[in-house]
Amino acid sequence: METHYISRTSDCWLKVQLVGGLVVSLPYGLKVKRLELKNEREYFEILEGVNKGKKASVPFLAGNSYLTTKLNHNPATTVRFDRKLQTLYFAGRGPCNAFSGGGHGGYTPVAPGNYQLAIPAYPSAQTRAAYNTWTKYHNSWFRIGTDTTGSRFLHAGVISEGCVTVRQFIYDPNSGVAPPPAGFSDLVQGAKTVPGLLGLPLPAKPAPVVGWDDVFESLILCRLNDQAIGTLVVT
Repeated sequence: METHYISRTSDCWLKVQLVGGLVVSLPYGLKVKRLELKNEREYFEILEGVNKGKKASVPFLAGNSYLTTKLNHNPATTVRFDRKLQTLYFAGRGPCNAFSGGGHGGYTPVAPGNYQLAIPAYPSAQTRAAYNTWTKYHNSWFRIGTDTTGSRFLHAGVISEGCVTVRQFIYDPNSGVAPPPAGFSDLVQGAKTVPGLLGLPLPAKPAPVVGWDDVFESLILCRLNDQAIGTLVVT
């Protein structure tokens, strides 16, 4: 059977039903093998990611398919992150603003080293609707390492519990400007009690902010292997 890929949806996640009944979400661009059409459903085998080897289906109504052959994967990518300077480089772009935080509950910044960046496994629930102001892909996180029990990710945000967090705006409590926008009032207290979670203090010359949509679009179709998009280098 011909190789297909998960088509783009509004947030780049597609809900599918695994054979057996469980509903999961698959990311845009995930490689699958189309198997058959039956009872107005399209059946396929998942060829990569955390659900590799499982069979699933989606509705196939009026000839409309959620699978496509009209895309290709790109070569593996390398993302570089400097903890001290709080800078990120990706797809030939940078420096961009990012940080790795900690400060409570045992959370520490991600350690220097090389890590595989996993294909997104599921829409993250550890985000907030207020990020919709900046990015429609804020629930798409790339796990740092392919161990599915790992809790560190490359993601959009302004709070970091040991992840590599790509700021969507810079909150500087010492700037003298108004507090953060709606949906982020907790940053004011956080800056006083757990500044490490916010990546404070900021570098003397913070790098420019980059939209997470740009980061996501540049990474999502890259492939190192059937579990990872590329490598994260942390220094």
